[in-house]
Amino acid sequence: MAGREVMLIGRCKRAVCCWIGWWLGLVLMAPTLVQAEQLPIKTYTTADGLGSDFIQRIVRDSRGFLWFCTRDGLSRFDGRRFVTYTMEQGLSDPTINDLLETHDGVYWVATNGGGVCRFNPDPIENQKAKGKDPQSAIHNLFTIYPVGDEPATNRVNVLYEDRAGRLWAGTDGGLFCLDQTSDQAVFRCVELGLPSHPDHLVGVAAFVEDREGSLWIGTSWGLVRRSSDGRMVHYPVHPVQGTDRVTTLLIDREGRLWVGHEAGLLVLQPDFASIANQKAKGKRQKAESEPLASEIHIQTSTIRKAGDVRWYTTADGLVHNRVLALHQTSDGRIWIATAGGLTEYDGQRFRRYTTAQGLSNKFVWQLAEDCDGNLWMGTRSGAMKLTLNGFTTYDETDGLGHTRIHAIFENPAGALFVVSGNWCINRFDGERFTSVEPKLPEDATYSWASQVGFLDRAGQWWLLTTKGLYRFAKVGRLQQLAHERPLAIYTRRDGLAGDRPFRLFEDSHGDIWVGTRGEIQGGLARWDHATGTFHRYTEADGLPPTKAPSAFSEARSGAVWIGFYDGGLARYQEGRFTLFTVMDGVPAGMITTLYLDRAGRLWIGSNQGGLGRLDDPGTHHPRFLRYTIAQGLSSNNVRCLTEDRWGRIYLGTVRGVDRLDPATGHIKHYTINDGLANSFVTVAFRDRHGALWFGTQRGLSRLVPQPSRPPSPPPIWIGGLRIAGVSQPVSELGEVDISGLELGSDQNQLHIDFFSLGFAAGEVLRYQYKLEGADRDWSTTDQRSVNYANLSAGDYRFLVRAVSADGQTSPTPAAVAFTILPPVWQRWWFLALAVIFGGVMVYAIHHYRLAHLLELERVRTRIATDLHDDIGSSLSRIVILSEVVKQEIGTTHQGVVQRLTEVAETARELVDTMSDIVWSIDPQRDDLKNVIARIRRFASDVLGVQGIGWKFQTPPEPEKVKLTPEQRRHIFLIFKEAIHNIVRHADCTFVSLTIHVAGGRLVAEIHDDGRGFLVPATPELIRQDRPGHGLESMRARAAALGGQLHIDSAPGRGTHLILSIPLK
Repeated sequence: MAGREVMLIGRCKRAVCCWIGWWLGLVLMAPTLVQAEQLPIKTYTTADGLGSDFIQRIVRDSRGFLWFCTRDGLSRFDGRRFVTYTMEQGLSDPTINDLLETHDGVYWVATNGGGVCRFNPDPIENQKAKGKDPQSAIHNLFTIYPVGDEPATNRVNVLYEDRAGRLWAGTDGGLFCLDQTSDQAVFRCVELGLPSHPDHLVGVAAFVEDREGSLWIGTSWGLVRRSSDGRMVHYPVHPVQGTDRVTTLLIDREGRLWVGHEAGLLVLQPDFASIANQKAKGKRQKAESEPLASEIHIQTSTIRKAGDVRWYTTADGLVHNRVLALHQTSDGRIWIATAGGLTEYDGQRFRRYTTAQGLSNKFVWQLAEDCDGNLWMGTRSGAMKLTLNGFTTYDETDGLGHTRIHAIFENPAGALFVVSGNWCINRFDGERFTSVEPKLPEDATYSWASQVGFLDRAGQWWLLTTKGLYRFAKVGRLQQLAHERPLAIYTRRDGLAGDRPFRLFEDSHGDIWVGTRGEIQGGLARWDHATGTFHRYTEADGLPPTKAPSAFSEARSGAVWIGFYDGGLARYQEGRFTLFTVMDGVPAGMITTLYLDRAGRLWIGSNQGGLGRLDDPGTHHPRFLRYTIAQGLSSNNVRCLTEDRWGRIYLGTVRGVDRLDPATGHIKHYTINDGLANSFVTVAFRDRHGALWFGTQRGLSRLVPQPSRPPSPPPIWIGGLRIAGVSQPVSELGEVDISGLELGSDQNQLHIDFFSLGFAAGEVLRYQYKLEGADRDWSTTDQRSVNYANLSAGDYRFLVRAVSADGQTSPTPAAVAFTILPPVWQRWWFLALAVIFGGVMVYAIHHYRLAHLLELERVRTRIATDLHDDIGSSLSRIVILSEVVKQEIGTTHQGVVQRLTEVAETARELVDTMSDIVWSIDPQRDDLKNVIARIRRFASDVLGVQGIGWKFQTPPEPEKVKLTPEQRRHIFLIFKEAIHNIVRHADCTFVSLTIHVAGGRLVAEIHDDGRGFLVPATPELIRQDRPGHGLESMRARAAALGGQLHIDSAPGRGTHLILSIPLK
């Protein structure tokens, strides 16, 4: 009995010692945690556009730009593109130490030897100030301000603006303040008055102003506080090896002062009552030296009340004692950059991050936070972006046995397990993984894309191989699996549908569903946990024999949904399977995953058809909704699904992770740029703490989702403008409105650059633009420029807006308004002059033509008069003389008389012909009325003598129908020839003459009731049949007038002539 008590006491002592040792270890570890995971870090270098990989400082301005002060210029970053300014643009020195944007928007640049430069982003204002041409202004964007006369005073380490608007400059040669009271701004030295340390030997590296208006100054010889009345107080911090260098300062949200030092970190709560008492003592010439505390190394562990001080070193959790930068992020955490890595302080403990967690360089110089909450670090090898709400990645260095992830589980106690590689089971302890490989045959293999391992709710492990299903009993320690033999090995002989298990699922009753997939066929069996036996499902249950299950889920009603490797779904309810295919709306291809969300909706992932959603899985005729790349998915190959606590669905695809908000339909994309281990995501799981785990082919990633922030519409700026290939002056910071551009007709080709800001994880900015005056609708692009070529003359207004991943658009589009003038010959004044000139020309031509016509009429009148008076009278005289001679001769000389008669007749004919000619050229006769009168007179003379009856029908107001001399002459001669032919050949008793005007044509008809004749078909036959030239001449005259002459005649029916000519 005594022996048993001794043994019991010994065991109790050992237990107490172990318990005490465990707690001591926990206490010692509490202040600091060395994180093992890989941080979601993206590194930027000169290859991405940085001026230099050596980053001196990172600054975020009011617009959201990040500015990188480097050893070779000043770089500006908008989330996608770097713009770097060097000495070519006017900087006084290549090394930039700091940048400050004042409250009124002025940018000041601290250089390492060239004093301070003022940035002038507006090239137009710069041009006015410098009085140079635009191209010169673009290349002189900085105005240089020397700080002091000594080289050390122009090595400016830091710039700061206090709440009074004063600009302070800390240099290697003392403290300076910008005096802008005179016309020209100059820096003036401000005396520090440190004991035993001349100002020109005191380096100033940091400033911060507290809520009482005191300016704290970090120097190479400790900390200095300058009160609002100008009084200086010097506080030695931690003198080490002949220096007391303060490197950085921070006032946190609680008003505590954080002092970064070469030897550690000091945190204190300023005692403002003590400061007020010191002010009351009056202003002194020299700075007083006062201790911060009697012994700062052992001051209070929590800094709350005034006067509390605490000194931190690596012993307290810092990754290195040399503190280089401090920053408090928007979530309240304090980040400490050191010479050995990065330290995070969350208010309770420190976490240390080094190159083992993904830092590209352990020497972290600077810290800054962008507008999307990402932490930026400046190093000697580039800039790092740490996505604070991004993915954390784990691989072999974190204890994973293999990076190819097959499955993720959580046991009832909340421990997380990951199956990877060849049945490697990994357990996560909150920081690292421990792994074990269960005892399996050496020749064991598994099917590609199978689950490989499964953990049931009883804590038993099921391992899937191509030679059966291995079941292991629950173990107390994970490492026991390396030696434990399986409880059972199940094959087809035990009731499985095949020897190659592919997917396992545990339903709400604790039964295990086993889907198998062989080379030819698959099958389904259910393990009854109560009896330990399998029930195989066949065609008798409604399940096709070749179907290989690839995904499972259970609805709230208890119905089990099963997805198949070769496509389609089945619902098992009340002992029967109901099948659903693509024709019912199921996504095409292999069903890779099924997930029931907290709203009871069933989500279906496939490798070809994207994502399906079933809102009511219990309905008899379910209706499937679909999501594909058309709705915004990054890929239609969906491999896994999970959900966060806000009901957003996460899809693992072959192109990363998509987050779908079912309420809005909005989709956000995550890729390796956001810290994801690999783009091919095959497993998704949510643990009981709400963290999401994603398994890939190259590691495991964890995401701690955050509630959606109120969407912030992205800003938009015009970044550049080229007209006909010539760059136009645009502010270096971008402009939201450019107007008043008046361009020539040859300046109709425009290239417009625009940009927005986007730093968030998964952020992919798109842009919408349109050109008012040419486009009706908005066009969408992911590019940041647009070209317009060969624009026609007119007024235009180019509008562009950014569209964030949340679907938010810029509240006000950026605009470029311009007018393209028409060519000279299309401008109003030119057209007006052309109209006037044309009118003058028309008038001149008309005047000339009228004068010509008048002259022609005078000529025609003179010719008619001369023909009538001279030739006509001469011919008449010949006729008279012939008659006189004929009478004198009498009848004695009949031959002579006959000749004289012929002479007289010929002369008379000439008189008649001459009369026709005179009539035709007489300008007083240029109308239809005169033609009608002459035809009537001729018809009366000829037809009346022959005793032939006739009538003549004419149009009303013939004097209004104007005819040319040629028309009058040909019309009259056609009538004359026709009447002659009637008299000679027709043997008629009546002739009808008609003239009328219709449709711009003159139509004349001549109709007799004579004997008629057979009209030949062609002109050649006319000449052969009728040797005279009458008909041929008439046709020729009609043709000369552009008209036609139609002859209708037949023996015994008379003759009908129709003349039709156009009136000009």
